[in-house]
Amino acid sequence: MPLHVVDTAGLRDTEDQVEKIGVERALKAIGEADRVLLVVDATAPEAVDPFALWPEFLEQRPDPAKVTLIRNKADLTGEAIDMQTSADGHVTLSLSAKSAGNGLELLREHLKACMGYEQTSESSFSARRRHLEALRHASAALEHGRAQLTLAGAGELLAEDLRQAQQLLGEITGAFSSDDLLGRIFSSFCIGK
Repeated sequence: MPLHVVDTAGLRDTEDQVEKIGVERALKAIGEADRVLLVVDATAPEAVDPFALWPEFLEQRPDPAKVTLIRNKADLTGEAIDMQTSADGHVTLSLSAKSAGNGLELLREHLKACMGYEQTSESSFSARRRHLEALRHASAALEHGRAQLTLAGAGELLAEDLRQAQQLLGEITGAFSSDDLLGRIFSSFCIGK
């Protein structure tokens, strides 16, 4: 599953100009993120209510349900490795990155759930067979499209073969958009009306 993670500067009040730029960039990244992981040291006093310390953070997070507060160092605080959802919708996850990654699997499962991953009853063998079948059909569509273009000079017919190949690959990845494909084709080829 593709997941783009951005590690930003910590949020803090500072007079240092370089640090201020880092905090500004962090706040911008927070505003653009699909999911925000706010990692705090659970042994620090500010971990009691980290959101109260950073009003700028609260301004950048339009939906509390997009925030996961990660309380690290549960091995030192004695907190249970656990995940809870607050009344406003943000998730709090306690873990210990140092103690053999205690809680990291819980974090992985949480992130997969946030991305819409669902465990299906389909066996890995049948999924693999289905994926290989889709790849074979996509390859055939691409070969047919290449033949249409190189042998027959029919570039306008290539679009349908590319659409079929993309749809077959989209069955594997879970993503398919014919508009994206057509946009690429029309920007790259001169197709008659």
